[in-house]
Amino acid sequence: MTSSPGESEDDSVRSVSDTMSNRNIRVAVVGNVDAGKSTLIGTLTTTVLDDGRGKSRSFITRLIHEIETGRTSSVSSHLLGFKSNGSTVANEHEGSATTTANCRIKQKTEHEIAQEADRVVTLMDLAGHEKYLKTTIRGVSMGMADYALILVNSRQPPTHMTRHHLNLCCVFGIPTIVVLTKVDGCPSHAKRNTKLEMSNMLRSPEIGKRPYVVRNERDVDTVKDKLHTLAPFVEVSSVTGEGLDVLRNLLFSLPKRRHHQVRIISQE
Repeated sequence: MTSSPGESEDDSVRSVSDTMSNRNIRVAVVGNVDAGKSTLIGTLTTTVLDDGRGKSRSFITRLIHEIETGRTSSVSSHLLGFKSNGSTVANEHEGSATTTANCRIKQKTEHEIAQEADRVVTLMDLAGHEKYLKTTIRGVSMGMADYALILVNSRQPPTHMTRHHLNLCCVFGIPTIVVLTKVDGCPSHAKRNTKLEMSNMLRSPEIGKRPYVVRNERDVDTVKDKLHTLAPFVEVSSVTGEGLDVLRNLLFSLPKRRHHQVRIISQE
């Protein structure tokens, strides 16, 4: 939704407000400390692949102790903008536009993203460590999330925090999408065991969802309107880029569930 040359400042403000209110999907991103949440968000929003050491998270991390430890302790939001054809609103790159190693990024402001986008996804980066569980609970309960991405490190079995996050989303009625991260170089037996344990969690009586592996556009069309019964599985790597286009396509295709502007008005 790029402004035309003759568009007034008031029109621009109204178009940004309309995009953020009516064409904005809010997605909570949860998962254990080693699942790569901030790295994935940094890779999605900058379109630059990670260097394998979490460099992508430096594009979105602001607190010094979070940069030093690699652990998110707060709640932060990051915009992923989409054009009408599903392509992302890209930042400006200097150097290689595919890897963080030799790339400097001039990041767009949220206003610029909303101004250029026909649709936006607000990715809410939530803490994964048990120490900050109360912060995560507050973020999920007050964040008006339409959906949740539950990130699971494919190289390890789901943890008790994974179960906490899954139950939390279920309690608040938030449809979930399971993202298996770090699939690059992951032993096949490890990934298979992780998927099996995660599938068993989803099929449990308290969750009652059927896992569905999403690999292509046809799978996206199958699941996008059925998240009340299905739990999509997407396998990704922030290093090689595997699965990222599928995940972006799924995020772009998800229907809006909540009317954020109604809640905002009612709270004034």
